[in-house]
Amino acid sequence: MRELIRVFNHKIKLIIAISLFFAQLMSAHASVKVNISIEQPEHHLAIVELKFEQVNGEQVNFNLPTWRTGRYETLNLANGIREFVAKDSQGNVLSWRKINKHTWQVSGTKNKKVHLSYQVYANQLAKRTRHIDDSHAFLDSSAVVMYSEASRNSVHTVQLAVPELWRSFSGLETGANSHQFIATNYDQLVDSPIETGINEHHEFIVDSRQYELVIWGEGNYDSAKMLEDLQVLVKQSKHIWQGYPFKRYVFMVHATSGARGATEHVNSTIIQRSRFKFSTRKDYLGFIATAAHEFVHTWNVKQYRPHGIVPYDYQQENYSNLLWLVEGSTSYFQYQLLLRGNLMTTDEFFTTLAERITSHSHKPGKKSQSVAEASFDAWISEGGDYGNNHSVNIYSEGFLASWLLDFDILTKTALAKSYRNAHNQLYQQHRLPKSYNEDDVLTILKQITGADYQVWWQENIQGTTEIDFSLLLAKAGLEMSYAKSDKDKLNNKSKVWTGLKTKQSTQGLIVSSVEKNSPAWHAGMTTEDVIVAIDGLRIVEKDLSNRLKDFKPKQSITITYFRRDKLTTTTLELDEIPKNKLKIIPIVKASIEQKALFKAWTGVDFPQNK
Repeated sequence: MRELIRVFNHKIKLIIAISLFFAQLMSAHASVKVNISIEQPEHHLAIVELKFEQVNGEQVNFNLPTWRTGRYETLNLANGIREFVAKDSQGNVLSWRKINKHTWQVSGTKNKKVHLSYQVYANQLAKRTRHIDDSHAFLDSSAVVMYSEASRNSVHTVQLAVPELWRSFSGLETGANSHQFIATNYDQLVDSPIETGINEHHEFIVDSRQYELVIWGEGNYDSAKMLEDLQVLVKQSKHIWQGYPFKRYVFMVHATSGARGATEHVNSTIIQRSRFKFSTRKDYLGFIATAAHEFVHTWNVKQYRPHGIVPYDYQQENYSNLLWLVEGSTSYFQYQLLLRGNLMTTDEFFTTLAERITSHSHKPGKKSQSVAEASFDAWISEGGDYGNNHSVNIYSEGFLASWLLDFDILTKTALAKSYRNAHNQLYQQHRLPKSYNEDDVLTILKQITGADYQVWWQENIQGTTEIDFSLLLAKAGLEMSYAKSDKDKLNNKSKVWTGLKTKQSTQGLIVSSVEKNSPAWHAGMTTEDVIVAIDGLRIVEKDLSNRLKDFKPKQSITITYFRRDKLTTTTLELDEIPKNKLKIIPIVKASIEQKALFKAWTGVDFPQNK
């Protein structure tokens, strides 16, 4: 009898296992049909229709994500959904209710095909989520297409109905027509935005990889120059990673009125710039540096990601102490690509370094928050006055942490290895669906250098150790200078400093920030104070700079200002900062060792002294 029961139980388990296998197999091959109709683009509207295969369960939750990939911030992606309707395949209306801001619960769904339809209002261009007007539509599916947990692994076929002259592009595979795209699953869909409309389109091939450049909007850009430099840029990844994670890559560019920023996607990027921010060298360098940044992300975060954001949880925050490595290291590597491709001069690179050092020196938050803490708190990060005084940024501080780590690896390995090797090993050893944590990074660093990085990590990543930039630069034969010329070097020129930043208004100069431990900070000033006079004389300038030229460091001045509409005065003792901008320059007699480290670091020869 016991034997019969054992055999029976074994058969039951086998049947259940087989049933689960086929259920998973069916789910993996199930298809979700997505129809997006844009008939009123001038009103920013689209109609979305979703057709799901047979659904199990009496109730199914259909969700929109609460955030989108590439932006670690909860967003109101469901705020543009109206006219929601749920039906079965026979056209029978299914009951539903909204259970939170981003979830629609549909009932009576057991063993039925479920069809959803709803209206989407798309007018969020700057957030790079969804935007529709009479010239184009940019659709990040995380803000457009709902999903259920059961459908997340399903193939999604997207069919667009758009105005006649529009052309559609995406990193997704093209389907039966030029307005149809196919995603292997929902994760690929939301990581592959669609650009459709009146646009400029170019194609090129590098190392057997297909690339596209799609530009929407008019502006002062030179698309031929962009195309030429992008072909150089994409060749430079070989200096960091062995191999490509894609066969095809799409650069999408928006030339807009005001919107700016960029977002990386699995095999594409969207770059937004003001339409008249392309032609000058400074503006163009900003564009090509952004393109380099997003291209680096194709490996760093789209192929290897830290634990905590693998897999993506679209319904809540995804926490990690390593977002600095995701973003800051990408900011660091973007210049590696530009230098090696001769798309940026060493002087331009030195200017960038000087700006980052200057920004860091006026960032009191570096003493309050480590870069690891900033990574974890990225979801609730604050900008402005409080952010500057009490926090750090994962991009800028992550850049500096990457620089420190790079020089340490170069030094420990006698220039044989660098931080680039660490990222290549992350790519080789921890590619998705795997993830990595801090211990994995420390293991790779030890594999590369033979050294234990526990103490270094605790001091520089989990701690707030001061950076000695003079020592760091000297290793590569560089030094800091505030002199405009050789004649200027002997003159220690300075200007008065208050620690105040202001913006002009009809009432006076409104204080927008007060640097911690600055003269203004010690004088008790704060944001929203309205400065109206200095030493009893009314301020008429658009900022303080001209008025402060009348004073010298260590002098005391009386500032008259309104706070909560009450006139107040305070005494402020002026301090000083260098008058000229910081410059990074080559040491006149750099050693062979310094020049060698510079070459191993940047990939280019040490610059000749001018």
